[in-house]
Amino acid sequence: QTILESSLIQKLTKPRIKWVSLYQPINAETKTAIEALNYPYLGFDKYFQRYYPEASLAAQLVGFVGKNSQGEDVGYFGLEGGMHQELKPRSSEENLTADAKGIALESTVLEADQLDGRNVTTSIQRSIQYSLEKQLRQGIEKYGAKAGEIIVTDPKTGKILGMASWPNFDPRTFYQFDPEFYRNPSLSAAYEPGSTFKLLTVASALDARVITPNTTCPNCAGPRQFGQFTIKTWNDQYTPNITVTEALAKSDNVAMIYVAEALGAEKFREYLKNFGIGSPLGIDLQGDSGTPFKESWAPVELATVSFGQGIFTTSLQLVQAVGAIANNGEMMQLQILNHVDDPISQSSIEVEPKSIRQVISPETATLMKKMMVEAASQGEAQWTYQPDHTVAGKTGTSQVANPGGYDSTKTIASFIGFAPADQPKFLMLIKLIEPSTSPWAAETAAPLWYTVAEDLYLLLNIPPDKTP
Repeated sequence: QTILESSLIQKLTKPRIKWVSLYQPINAETKTAIEALNYPYLGFDKYFQRYYPEASLAAQLVGFVGKNSQGEDVGYFGLEGGMHQELKPRSSEENLTADAKGIALESTVLEADQLDGRNVTTSIQRSIQYSLEKQLRQGIEKYGAKAGEIIVTDPKTGKILGMASWPNFDPRTFYQFDPEFYRNPSLSAAYEPGSTFKLLTVASALDARVITPNTTCPNCAGPRQFGQFTIKTWNDQYTPNITVTEALAKSDNVAMIYVAEALGAEKFREYLKNFGIGSPLGIDLQGDSGTPFKESWAPVELATVSFGQGIFTTSLQLVQAVGAIANNGEMMQLQILNHVDDPISQSSIEVEPKSIRQVISPETATLMKKMMVEAASQGEAQWTYQPDHTVAGKTGTSQVANPGGYDSTKTIASFIGFAPADQPKFLMLIKLIEPSTSPWAAETAAPLWYTVAEDLYLLLNIPPDKTP
C-alpha cells in the first residue's frame, strides 16, 4: 500500500465528515481526466497560488508561501513571513447546499467569499536589484568567494533600494533547495565586521571631543600588549605619532585602540548602542533580531572592539549605523516598503521615512565624511578609487571566528561607502565570505564596490563631480 493510498484511506474513514480534500494541487489535464469519469461525488475547489514572475530575483527578500502542518498557506521568510498577517486573506466564507444526511447535492456549486489581503509595494528598484545580483555572482566567481552580499540604501530616507545575497533560491520551487538558503544573511547572519567598524569608533570619539582628526597617537610605534595577547597592525608596520585621519586611511589597529581608550569603554558602549549595534532593526522582514552585545569589556576586549573584532553585528545593522554618518549624523530606520494598499477599503498607507535619533552632530558627520574620502582615496584600496565621483568609504577584513579562536586562513572582506560624499545619493555595503584569490578587502570587495557603483551612477542619474 502506498503512502498516498494510506493517506486517502485515513481521510475517508474519519467519522462525521461531510467532505474531504483528497489531493492537491492537480493540473488542468488531470482535472479533465477525472471529470471524464462522471463520478458524482468528486468535486474540485479553486485555489490561489503565489506567482513569482522574477524567479529567484530578490528571493531572500521576498520569501515564499508554503504549507503549515494543517495544510494551510503560510508565508515563510522575507516579506512573506514578516508580513503574513497583512498579506493573507482576512476572512473567507463557503456556502454549500447539502441534503438531510449532509451530502452535497449534485447540482450544488461551492461558493467562496474571500476578502483579499493587503498589497505591499517595496522600495526595491528592479533595475538596481538586477544589477546587484548579476554583479555579485560575477564577483563571487572572480574572487573565489564562498558567498556574498550587496546592500544599497538611500541614507537620507533609510529606504533599501536593493539587497542581494548569494547563494539564493527560487521561491517557485523552494522545496528543491537547501533550507539554509532561505534566510536573508544580511538580516540574520551575525559576524565580526573588522575594519569597517573603525568608522564608528572614530565617529564616537570625535563626537565626544576626546580627539580631533589631527590628534596624534602617542603609543603607536609598535604592537600593544594585553597580558598574554599581542595586538599588531594588519601589515605589522607602525607609524609613530600617526594622526587619526592617517590611521583611518591606513586602517591602523593600534591607533584605533588608542582612540577607544581615550573615549572609554562605558562611553563607547553608549555610542554603539545609539548607532543601533546589537538591536533589532524593526524592519518588515521575518528574522529581524538583535545581536550579542556585552555590557562590560575587559581592557583587551575594548582594544579588539575598536577595530571590529570581538563584537557582533549584521550587515543591515552596520548599513544603518554608517547611514547616520552619511545623513549628517541622523540615523534613519531602514525600510523595505513604500506603501501598503487595502483593496477592501480602497485606502493606501504611505510608509514615510522615520528618523530614529541624532547619533552624532552634523559637525562630526562632516569631519567623518572628509576622513572617509581620505580613507577611500589614500588608503590601502586607493588603487581602486575612481576620480570621476567623490566616494567616502572604508575597507574591512575580519578573521572568521571559530569556537576557541579565529581561523587565520579565512576572512570576510567588505567595503562600505557612499557617494557623492557631501550629498550622498546611495550607500552601499559589499561583503564577500572567504574570498580565495586574496584575503584582503582592498583586493576583492573594494574593486567590486566600484564596479557596482558604475551601474548605480547611471541608474540613479548621478553625474560626475570633482575630486577634492
